[in-house]
Amino acid sequence: MNGNSEITRREDVWSAAIVQYGIVLSSIVGIAGAQRYLQSRCIPLHVIERVLCAPIDARRTPTRAKVPTE
Repeated sequence: MNGNSEITRREDVWSAAIVQYGIVLSSIVGIAGAQRYLQSRCIPLHVIERVLCAPIDARRTPTRAKVPTE
C-alpha cells in the first residue's frame, strides 16, 4: 500500500458495504427490491439512483468523449 491509498479510502465503509450489497441484490431480485433494501438501510436517495440506474461499467470507468478522427 502506498500513502495515497489512505487518502482515497472511503470514510463511510459501512454504507459502502450496504450499497455494494444492494448492487448485487439488484441482479437477483431486481432494481425495485434493491431500492427498497437500500431505502430501509437509510442510504440517501441520490446515491440509490446513481448506483442502480447507471450500468455497472459506467460507474467504474469514466466515459471519454469520442472525437472524430477524420
